[in-house]
Amino acid sequence: MAIITFHPQELRQEELCVQKETIKAFFTKGPGAVCDLTSLYFQESTMTRCSHQQSPYQLLFGEPHIFEDLLGLKIRISPDAFFQINTAGAEMLYQTVRELSGVNSNTILLDICCGTGNDAGVIGLSLAQHSSQVLGIELVEQAVEDARWTAAFNGITNCEFHTGRAEKILPQLLKSKENGQLIVAVLNPARAGLRKDDGFPATELVGLCCPSNPAKKLLGKPFVLRQAVPVDLFPHTPHCELVLLFTR
Repeated sequence: MAIITFHPQELRQEELCVQKETIKAFFTKGPGAVCDLTSLYFQESTMTRCSHQQSPYQLLFGEPHIFEDLLGLKIRISPDAFFQINTAGAEMLYQTVRELSGVNSNTILLDICCGTGNDAGVIGLSLAQHSSQVLGIELVEQAVEDARWTAAFNGITNCEFHTGRAEKILPQLLKSKENGQLIVAVLNPARAGLRKDDGFPATELVGLCCPSNPAKKLLGKPFVLRQAVPVDLFPHTPHCELVLLFTR
């Protein structure tokens, strides 16, 4: 899949259509055919990055989605969803999250920001078989739709995915949950991190564990860092993903 972001400048619609056909021909019949694309999208934008809601993706040719196999799951990916390009590294990352989280049949797993940095809900979906229930929350609607499709296709029935802000949705979701169930939250926000008013105690958390207490909602005692595990998703670079386990 490739997405061409095109600044329309002062071009008329007819001229834009010519540009679209030129791009399409380049990738289907011209030198770009070597890319062997399965999907080509076009997006008009005056910004370097914008969402489907801000400026809809236009499919020039191919399938509307791409698919990937990961941890035994068939994953559907939309153009507005995030997905790790290092599949083998991503599997190691999610297995590390599973080991640190300690989820079991009495665990409610909160998959927060499940499409922004979390590959269309894959963390929650991969842990569903080990958990009592998975509740995913994400702002990007396409990523939520992908997660729901992936759950249905793979026969996963104990997952719910909701579109919206975590600080608004989580309190309502947790009201109906039984006391005594362990709540483990996997938090994988966008690169900018969380805002101070998001109701979370830190700005860069991937693994986050806490006991259930609906009365406290998202507030309460501070979390304590228990363990940190680096996972190398970017070979030959100084960068790595860091899985952090916090408890309280």
